[in-house]
Amino acid sequence: MTTRMRIARAAGAAIAMAAASAALTASAQAGVLTKSATDCGNPEISQAFAAYGDTASYKLVGDFENGTDGWTLTGGAKVVSGDASGKVGDAGEAKSLQLPPGATATTPPVCVGINEPTLRFLTRKNAGLLSTMSVWVDVQTSLGVWVSLPLGVDLGGAWHPTPPMLVLANLLPLLPPDMTAVRFRFAPLLGGTWQVDDVYVDPRARF
Repeated sequence: MTTRMRIARAAGAAIAMAAASAALTASAQAGVLTKSATDCGNPEISQAFAAYGDTASYKLVGDFENGTDGWTLTGGAKVVSGDASGKVGDAGEAKSLQLPPGATATTPPVCVGINEPTLRFLTRKNAGLLSTMSVWVDVQTSLGVWVSLPLGVDLGGAWHPTPPMLVLANLLPLLPPDMTAVRFRFAPLLGGTWQVDDVYVDPRARF
């Protein structure tokens, strides 16, 4: 295991512990269950990361080929030319999402279940030696309040797939086969300019 991988794993473990604590605190304060989602539809499922040895099935959240409909962008985040790789998505894809320093990008609500859904995407750091990409998950309580929890970080480099990130909204009380809506938020930390592409979630609990 490389030093970089050890650092990333240690950072992920620390964030997971913090997120678990935050989830329990938020649940205790709100005293309510997560809000069950409706109209989740029947999205297309594929083994999007099979080229990287990951045979899990995922549903697409965004590949930016047709813009960012439903996404919330701030701080100059925008779609630019340049795709992650030919290994994920369709051949001929040519766009990705760029996040300059101070930018954020938030997905539309995505339905997930309690059986360990995971998030995975491709990313690249273009500038910022110490910059990292932070990922947050927003989960909605039954009162309609959105609660934010840290999900993970990426240390950067050339285009690469992130490790599967556990959607820790599962720690909130939700009984199968219920689904709940979550939003994923991407934001560079410590400056830096990043690109994000091919955002997928593994719902595990099938629709």
